[in-house]
Amino acid sequence: MRRILALTVLVGTIALGGSPAFGQTQFADLVVKNAKVTTQSHLQPSAAALAVRDGRFAKVGSIGDITPLIGPKTQVIDADGRRIVPGLIDSHSHFLRSGLTYTRELRWDGVPTLKQALAMLSEQAKRTPEGEWVRVIGGWTPWQFKEQRLPTVAEINEAAPNTPVYIQYFYSVGLVNRVAMARLGINQQSEDPKGGRFVRDSSGNPTGLMIADPHPGIFYGKIAALPNAAPDVEANSTMHMFFELARWGITGVIDAGGGGFRFPEHYSTAQKLAASGKLPIRASFFLFAQRPGKEAEDFSNWTNKYTAGWNFDPVKPNGFQLGGGGEYILWDAADFENFRSPRPDLPAGMEERLELVLKTLIKKRWFFRIHATYDESISRILDVIEAVNKETPLNGLRWSIEHGETISEKSVLRIRALGGGLAIQNRMIFLGDDFVLRYGAEKAKATPPLRTILDSGIPVGMGTDATRGSTFNPWISLHYLVTGETASGRKLYDADNLMTRAEALHVHTIGSAWFSGEEDIKGRIVPGQLADFAILNKDYFEVPVNEIKTIKSDVTVVGGNVVYGAGPFKALSPELPAILPEWSPLKHYGAYWSDR
Repeated sequence: MRRILALTVLVGTIALGGSPAFGQTQFADLVVKNAKVTTQSHLQPSAAALAVRDGRFAKVGSIGDITPLIGPKTQVIDADGRRIVPGLIDSHSHFLRSGLTYTRELRWDGVPTLKQALAMLSEQAKRTPEGEWVRVIGGWTPWQFKEQRLPTVAEINEAAPNTPVYIQYFYSVGLVNRVAMARLGINQQSEDPKGGRFVRDSSGNPTGLMIADPHPGIFYGKIAALPNAAPDVEANSTMHMFFELARWGITGVIDAGGGGFRFPEHYSTAQKLAASGKLPIRASFFLFAQRPGKEAEDFSNWTNKYTAGWNFDPVKPNGFQLGGGGEYILWDAADFENFRSPRPDLPAGMEERLELVLKTLIKKRWFFRIHATYDESISRILDVIEAVNKETPLNGLRWSIEHGETISEKSVLRIRALGGGLAIQNRMIFLGDDFVLRYGAEKAKATPPLRTILDSGIPVGMGTDATRGSTFNPWISLHYLVTGETASGRKLYDADNLMTRAEALHVHTIGSAWFSGEEDIKGRIVPGQLADFAILNKDYFEVPVNEIKTIKSDVTVVGGNVVYGAGPFKALSPELPAILPEWSPLKHYGAYWSDR
């Protein structure tokens, strides 16, 4: 036993960058020097250099501490005074689904005026070939435009008279032009779906404006009807989507599934890329029940076949892994974040059906997460979790409420008592002005109650809910957490409901890692953790607050490998294949307005 303990100590010492056996120096694979390193460790909050070996941080400290680890094959990066932070983790996103269509979408993310957005639409319509569509699905809000309004159907028809166009604002409003209505078969005989409606003219003809009232189901079928791409285009698109995330310093995402996004068939593209080393960042994914009314059967089948934490990436640790169930584990337990319509009530009998699903997930030790926007929904969901816990104890199983914009302090404390967490997003940037118009500015001051949540001590993670919802840009989220501003510039929160920059970074890194059970290996720059970090183009802690929104990564590193480089570090960036298809909007506009 003494020999085993001694060997364990020796191996641990080497892993942490201590003196190796037999007096031999184990050189680092990668060293970064002349940096301002934010470690997020209380023992050593800052450093000037770091060393990486075998995909993990080997040593963090001064340049004097790191220099002895530089060998003849060590890659050395001079950060030239730049800020280094742990790689950002998006705790709630839909990037695996959006990756399949990313290169075929026109992104209005960050576009400052509706006039410019419509000009982009017109230009793209002219280059989009017959049989394809112009799609603007998520990442924008009418409140970001100088005009502060939605486009009209007449404006869309004028911009694209001959090419079908589908535009969606979050899960509130959809717009299609005349050509698109004909392709989708929307006409006078079309019945309004449950929870949604087609806006009609005086003669009863649909105008092209679709309203979720409040259910977003009116959009699901329309998106599903848009043409798919060949497998090679979807693979190319997914690769470029994840490379885009790396460009902003994101090194890990937690994917929340999605309606119509089925497992395992729709996950195979990303899985194959991960297996071949072409998915640059880590992904943990949760399974979204696909058959309303048969959720318990879905999860019974999945949990019998897979254990939570199953890694589908044969090369990269924690590279592409199954996290558990959610965010829809029961369709009847989900409300809708459409603040343009009144709050929906969850249906009667929801509790009994949710109980069946929860018992399956808890028995199989699958993490789970539940979508809930309003406190009224959260309270009923917590009633069920508390009841199930008495019969089938959670025993420390990770679980969370997702979103929680109007969550109360009472519900926060109930989550804490049950050992759960709360994953928040930046949706109020895009929807906050809608919320104010419906519920008032006073109510919006604590939507969500950031300080109450943070001070409660429950695990908190930050995400984007991209891309059919908000943008993929995490720095918009960080700016929102420290300012409380919407896309229109409206300040929602008083100073007592804001986070500091350090707190905001924490919830977007190690805080988010908790939700996939990885906080011991991700989110800090300390010896032994996975070497995922970003060298920023601007100092997050020193730039004026409004410049936080403009930050990008100059170098993004995952597992000690550079997956993105820009500016003076561009030569370090891996070479990507050309964007497909040839007519992709990304070739002309990039993914974000600042690219133009």
